[in-house]
Amino acid sequence: GVFFTVALKDNGTVWAWGWNVSGQLGDGTTTNRLTPMQVGGLSEVTAIAAGGRYTVALKNDGTVWAWGSNFEGQLGDGTTTDRTAPVQVGALSDVIAIAAGFGHTVALKSDGTVWVWGANSYGQSGNGTTSVSTAPAQVIGLSDVAAIAAGSYHTIALKNDGSVWAWGANAVYQLGDGTSTVRLTPTPVNDLSNVTGIAGGYIHSAAFKNDGTAWAWGNNYYGQLGNGTTTTPMTPMQVSELSKVTAIAAGTNHTIAL
Repeated sequence: GVFFTVALKDNGTVWAWGWNVSGQLGDGTTTNRLTPMQVGGLSEVTAIAAGGRYTVALKNDGTVWAWGSNFEGQLGDGTTTDRTAPVQVGALSDVIAIAAGFGHTVALKSDGTVWVWGANSYGQSGNGTTSVSTAPAQVIGLSDVAAIAAGSYHTIALKNDGSVWAWGANAVYQLGDGTSTVRLTPTPVNDLSNVTGIAGGYIHSAAFKNDGTAWAWGNNYYGQLGNGTTTTPMTPMQVSELSKVTAIAAGTNHTIAL
């Protein structure tokens, strides 16, 4: 997250350390920690995600729990109250994957639908509005989704057919639809197919295809798209000299592939 780190142990417990101004470490305090502290009252966790100043966890029963900053409803508990310990995201079950942006949270359910809550000033919730939602709302017109990713102010979904869809902020073409238009509902990423994995950075996006090639689009000021330039393209470009990719991740201004 922003100045804090979260770890999931193989026994299903969650540990966190670093900055704790909003309770994002989940230990019941707002005290900064120099070493890992266990998140209280949380077990049987299978996945974690760190947002701007908050944290999200997925339990093996398909429920989602969150803690930390909640100024835009990113904890999904129906309030805007910060939480120093985990609270359950309301009315959400059968979740199989989670992702966290700067202030919005994304969940993928087992039925292939996507649900979002929290910050929405750029339409990153995908519900056709720019209104903040303090509880999960389904993304409009999107089904059969296999994977999700969150940038700071945009959201990405990979469908089972290998196509990629994106929505939210688009000032530097991070949605990859050939425009800089903000999208309030999912829009297909141009010229991209047979994708098997996706990642969202601060204001750029990345993906890898089933042929092992990597592709990226959006902000490229620091060369984070890996195409040998610092030019920002409007649609995905292949990452130079990279093959046999099996996983991908995006930081604020850099990208990593395995």
